[in-house]
Amino acid sequence: MFRDILVPLDGSRFAEAALPLASRLARLSKARLHLLLAHQPAPVLVGMGDMLPPPPELDEDRRQRERAYLIERTAALRHACGFPVGFREALGAPGPEICEEASRLDADLIVMATHGRGTFQRIWLGSVADYVVRHLSAPILLVPPGPPDQPAHYEDIQHILVALDLSKDSEAILDPVTVVARLTGAQITLLHIVEVLFAVGKLTTPAPVVSDSALLETSQSEAERQLEHIAERLRERGLRVSTRAITGVNAAGGLLDAMNEEGYDLVALTTHGRGGLRRLLLGSVADKVIRGSANPVLVLRPPASAPTG
Repeated sequence: MFRDILVPLDGSRFAEAALPLASRLARLSKARLHLLLAHQPAPVLVGMGDMLPPPPELDEDRRQRERAYLIERTAALRHACGFPVGFREALGAPGPEICEEASRLDADLIVMATHGRGTFQRIWLGSVADYVVRHLSAPILLVPPGPPDQPAHYEDIQHILVALDLSKDSEAILDPVTVVARLTGAQITLLHIVEVLFAVGKLTTPAPVVSDSALLETSQSEAERQLEHIAERLRERGLRVSTRAITGVNAAGGLLDAMNEEGYDLVALTTHGRGGLRRLLLGSVADKVIRGSANPVLVLRPPASAPTG
């Protein structure tokens, strides 16, 4: 079960999209919920485009408003949910402050929105969420904020899709998935994408190899066998588990297609799998899934994978 769940906020409705799901998991696991807001002085534009630190009185006023916001959100959650809720203000860049607070608390789970203030002017790459995913080895549940006129609420998790590349690193996600499934009673589907190989030809027009269907069938059968072996271990723990091995041009595209076709409530995967130590998160399967998913994504960076920047 989870003991300490950390939710970073920035005062925006977009960041608060993480609260309903975090609150439900905290209530089900009887965990402590911790809110964190990292204050950064907002630079002031002066003259011909120069950016200067804000006047002390303006910065102090903003800090007071942020503190009042945290107190209000904490009190509302305590009243509505009836479990322990604490908060902390930090001074510094949000990414490092979130990682430091997670380490200080020894948090079992970080639940955060993929975007906060300035959502529709920023892409996910290079954001606070990206920094946290790169630098923490704790499970991180990323929640998309939804459109501005339709607040996002992701509380009901009935079916979890777990992407595995059949490496030991990719199986690291199974521990937090098991906890979530036990808390919510969700069904688990283990999925492996057998990637179609590309023929060697013109560099500008590679073509998938489609002639050797026997090789694809063998690879798919072996993947199904390995998935079923993993599924049996999970079933012995009392979980409901099914398996799927499908072919696709690439793992990210196949995973996103499967998510959209079947209507899963949550997708889970590690940020590194086979060859993980030689790959950056940017441009990886995990990154593409986080950016392309309309539902929450549970990610985990295996402890052996070094931060990538």
